[in-house]
Amino acid sequence: MPIETKVRPSLTAKNLVVAAVCLGFGAWGWYDYAIAIPKEQADFAEFTAAEKTKSEMEALARLAPLTEEQKAEFRASESVLARFTEKPVAPAAYDRPVQLWVYIIGCGVLGTPYFLYAQWRLGRKRYRLDDDGTLHSPEGTFAADQMTTIDMANWMEKSIATVEITDGTRVKLDDYEYKGVEDIVAVLAARFHPGQWTSDARPIGDPKSRDTKAALAAAKAAEDGEGAAAGAASDEGHKASSDANERG
Repeated sequence: MPIETKVRPSLTAKNLVVAAVCLGFGAWGWYDYAIAIPKEQADFAEFTAAEKTKSEMEALARLAPLTEEQKAEFRASESVLARFTEKPVAPAAYDRPVQLWVYIIGCGVLGTPYFLYAQWRLGRKRYRLDDDGTLHSPEGTFAADQMTTIDMANWMEKSIATVEITDGTRVKLDDYEYKGVEDIVAVLAARFHPGQWTSDARPIGDPKSRDTKAALAAAKAAEDGEGAAAGAASDEGHKASSDANERG
């Protein structure tokens, strides 16, 4: 039966979640940049102007009666100040640039497409090992006799094995990205490195290998079976001896 890979669900979830988070940060950055921060700037400017006008009118009133126009300005400034429960704070000079470059561009414009593209790129790649040993990969389709070896140097550390082809092509098999790669690697490792790798692509004797666990379980079962057989034989011997004594 052919062995075919598919993108690991955990990696798909990671790419889509991060893309959604980047999109959310981008939208938040746009709102702050286009709406929230300009409003804060406008509120601060309006409050400051009203505060200044009120202070000036109060100073003038101490020197002479205010004109009707000045009284109107004074009432208008008080009306503006009454709208605020506390004095607005001026946005920092870096607030809008941060929202623009970090959130809108960094997360929204660049981050979201990056992770969506990464998922699309992973989904386009397929690896399949046929029963006759033919390997199908993005690099091409290679018959069994076109493969020279499989490099396992980085397999245990990085989960990456590389199939080497007669024409110099190298096919990277990454178990972190694709489910099913382990089974393909196990078959090719058994072919090119017989006696060194288990059926789940681990070094022979690796305690985490299913082969090692199965062998240990079989050995224990055999040991338990031998113990049970010996116990049964001993019981039979005692029974026979007891029967002989009774007859005597």
